[in-house]
Amino acid sequence: MIRADPQRDALYAAEDESLAGLGPELRRWRDVVACVESVVLRPEWIDAPTEPPTDVIVERRSRSARFAAADRPSGTIWIPDVRWNAPTVPHEPAHLVAVTPEPHGAAFAAAELWLVRWRVGIDAFAALRAAFDRHGVRYEGPCVPMLSRS
Repeated sequence: MIRADPQRDALYAAEDESLAGLGPELRRWRDVVACVESVVLRPEWIDAPTEPPTDVIVERRSRSARFAAADRPSGTIWIPDVRWNAPTVPHEPAHLVAVTPEPHGAAFAAAELWLVRWRVGIDAFAALRAAFDRHGVRYEGPCVPMLSRS
């Protein structure tokens, strides 16, 4: 069953516009795993209003894989063996935070904004939020009140 994902392209465009070039390129797989763990092992992760999984598994996909993926019920994140960078990391954990039938819907966008704010920084958060606004990406849901927290 294919789920509707009407704002996916706009969200990806906003990410590319605002987050490209931020943060280091991660050269080794263990750096990718450490970067994900730097998100999911922090107290902020446990404080998320949607109770994301606390046991998160990061798996490497083959070079032929065209996209990353995440599954909330199993707490699994699959990252392809291609380009890895620090701003990419909040995207997949945001799928574990967001509780929504729409993969890149408003609740997902709010979760990603929240993760970018505390993981990448306030400047990246402001750039991503402005890009979301320019591209018409909706962001709402349980994580929105947390966006104003430091």
